[in-house]
Amino acid sequence: MGSKGSKPQRQNQYARRLERKIKKFEKLGKNTDGLKKELGYMAGDERPQFRTGREADPKFKQRARD
Repeated sequence: MGSKGSKPQRQNQYARRLERKIKKFEKLGKNTDGLKKELGYMAGDERPQFRTGREADPKFKQRARD
């Protein structure tokens, strides 16, 4: 089984592929807003926080108690 490379190498490769895809989409006249946003996240922008797990599960939502 081949080596996956180091984490920084994989992240750099992902960012370069995103840049290439953005260039390609712009040439084709396609919308690149989402790709640019993802590239921003790769550059260090904060990702939005989503409720996950138990706090997002409707079975466990807080009920008003009398």
